[in-house]
Amino acid sequence: MAISDIFRTFVSVNQKVTDISDALQTMTEEMRLMRETIDSQHTEICNLNRKAEALHQEVRCLKKENETLREQLAKYETPEKNSGNSSTPPSKESMKDEAIRRTKTLRKPTGRKPGGQKGHEGSTLKMTQTPDETEDIVANYCTKSGASLEDCERILDYVTQVVSIRGLNNLTK
Repeated sequence: MAISDIFRTFVSVNQKVTDISDALQTMTEEMRLMRETIDSQHTEICNLNRKAEALHQEVRCLKKENETLREQLAKYETPEKNSGNSSTPPSKESMKDEAIRRTKTLRKPTGRKPGGQKGHEGSTLKMTQTPDETEDIVANYCTKSGASLEDCERILDYVTQVVSIRGLNNLTK
């Protein structure tokens, strides 16, 4: 083989080696870029998974709260039947419900005794000496025996005075 043939072969092999080296460098650069892309995508996927798990946790909490609120609302939508809110007679109530119904009051305790308090000046309607109208009301029969009282002597033993609202309105005008 001649030197020129060896030189041509060496140049051609050198050219091939240079081409392979350039190809490997290009491939290495592309792999580096791919690794960066994969790393950034992995980070993004991890962040999205964390957000998804947080949202699932929030949905579970909201479902639990929703269930609790629905149970509380059901008490008001369909209250238990008793003699106060239905035609159920009081005799059909349980002893506990009946005791609560009889002892329950809407008044708030004030700590004071019932009745007029010390220092309170009472006010009452006074009997007048000259009423506008006098009416005798007598019974015609006995309320115990049912016998007629037409022939009996009548004795006035007490006097009551009835004040009508109409009469009060006329006085104030």
